[in-house]
Amino acid sequence: MPATLALVPTEIIEQILIELDPLDVAAIAQTCRRYNDIVYHSPDSHLWRTLYLAQPFDDPRHALTQRLEPVPPESIDWMRSLQSIMRARTVLADPSRCRPGERATILRTLIGLIVGAAPAPSFSDVTLSENLIWLAAMLRDGVLLECAPDETPEEAQLRSRLSVHLGLTPGDAASATKVAARAFVYDMRNYRYDSAFGPYLPDGSGRVNWVHIHAVHRTVAAHLVDLAEGEPFVYPLIPLSMPYCQSIIPPGLDLKTETDWAGVEGLWHVAFSFIDHRELLQFNTHVGNEGAPLDTTMFQDPGFREVFRVLPMHFRIIGTDPDPERPHRPRLVFTGGVRDGQTLIGRVEMTPDDHVRWKWVSGEDGQAIWSCEGVQIGGIRSSFGILGSWTTVFHDPHDPVGAPSSSSRLFRTEFMRYAQARSGCTKYDLGLINNHGSPRFRFLLA
Repeated sequence: MPATLALVPTEIIEQILIELDPLDVAAIAQTCRRYNDIVYHSPDSHLWRTLYLAQPFDDPRHALTQRLEPVPPESIDWMRSLQSIMRARTVLADPSRCRPGERATILRTLIGLIVGAAPAPSFSDVTLSENLIWLAAMLRDGVLLECAPDETPEEAQLRSRLSVHLGLTPGDAASATKVAARAFVYDMRNYRYDSAFGPYLPDGSGRVNWVHIHAVHRTVAAHLVDLAEGEPFVYPLIPLSMPYCQSIIPPGLDLKTETDWAGVEGLWHVAFSFIDHRELLQFNTHVGNEGAPLDTTMFQDPGFREVFRVLPMHFRIIGTDPDPERPHRPRLVFTGGVRDGQTLIGRVEMTPDDHVRWKWVSGEDGQAIWSCEGVQIGGIRSSFGILGSWTTVFHDPHDPVGAPSSSSRLFRTEFMRYAQARSGCTKYDLGLINNHGSPRFRFLLA
């Protein structure tokens, strides 16, 4: 009897399919009813699970949910998850193939890979998430990250969120982009009670405003790396980029029982960034008109200067408050010393949309003066850290507003390279870093 593929056992067919690219598997499924049944109507998920795990992605069973809980294995739809990623890959390779109304779906799929990145026991290239490596490789040229003419508010939030996690792209080298970012950060209309004077949506919901965070990120990054417009672009692996988004959970740490689930305690290095208060008021001259564009000329001036400084801090948890919505994630109350008698007190909690929110006030002699709001970027305890903004606790109409705030756990050499080169730290400040016994430390820009 002549040999025929119809006689090949299903197990062998599945083994062949596993060796193929998922798009080729989909093509084979269209050739006959038997192959279609093998691919799409198998009684179990063995084929799609194995096919997914054969790709350059993390095992989703090792990830944490947005609520920082293990992903239930039974909740994973291996076939639809891989199909969504392959569709995103197709669009990234050729954006013209993005269907009308599909952009938001693609962006959500890519963000899902960030959320689904497997935690690591420490920050090193050996344990780097495959999801994050793939995303950085696919997105580093800025594909799908430029504002489309017909972009919806939802797409703007998704695009900004993805851009913040990725880091800098070729579009960030444009002078117009840098000016627009600073214009957003220093526009007093973006700091009001319904946004808690922080990077949250101006609707009182407490949800993160990723467009605001993106402007903060671009402004911070300008102090860490010089991107010259018109020069060849090389994706910069700065501390505020994709590889630093991975959750860092040391061996033996149980987030269900650990009080410091957010990684608050320890030495931080806090920097602040702002412009001269007179320039801030001049820029906001027409702030009374909600729709009027502000004059950004000052940000285009080659002589424009923005202050950027770094201070060491040591945070310590002094209490917790229960969160009924998240029994294993109590609100953390912490304190810290700055210098010259300055102290701060703050709180860490989950936002309504399941991000980690940091808030603190600081001042002298028990009198609070400054207020900061920030959001953890990346996974829980990630090396990327926090981005946000600061102002005073008084919230008067002409109060100063802070440029960005961020934090990151960095290796000693990385912090010294970026902070010393870009922030004007003194040798004494860097000496404090050298004298710290930990093999890694955190970097906060406020």
